[in-house]
Amino acid sequence: MRTMKFRGQSGRAYSFTRMAPNSAWAREAGVALFAAQGPFGWRVVKLTPLRGRLHDVQPIWAFADAERYGAKAVFVMSESDAQHRANVIADLEAGLSPVCLSQNEPVALAA
Repeated sequence: MRTMKFRGQSGRAYSFTRMAPNSAWAREAGVALFAAQGPFGWRVVKLTPLRGRLHDVQPIWAFADAERYGAKAVFVMSESDAQHRANVIADLEAGLSPVCLSQNEPVALAA
C-alpha cells in the first residue's frame, strides 16, 4: 500500500492510502477518493464519505459511478468523526475540482 497526499483549497494536505479496489476498503470510517492516472499525475474523479458500516453499499456505488469516468484507483483516509469527514470532502472538492461532486452531480465540462 502506498500513501499519497492530496491538498485541499485551504492548502492543507490530507494523507490517503491506496487500496486494492477488490479489498474491504468500504468498511472503514473515513473518506474515499477515486482517481484516474493521467499524464501529469492523479486526476480526482470523485470523493465519498465512508461511514464504517459492514454492509454499506453506498461507497461501492460511488466507485462504480467514478469508474464510468475512468477512475481505477481507490484511496482511503481514515477518519471517525462525521463532521470532519464532511469538512475534508468539501475542502478537497473545492481545491481539486473532481469530475463528479459528492452530491452526485457531474461537473460541467468546457466544450
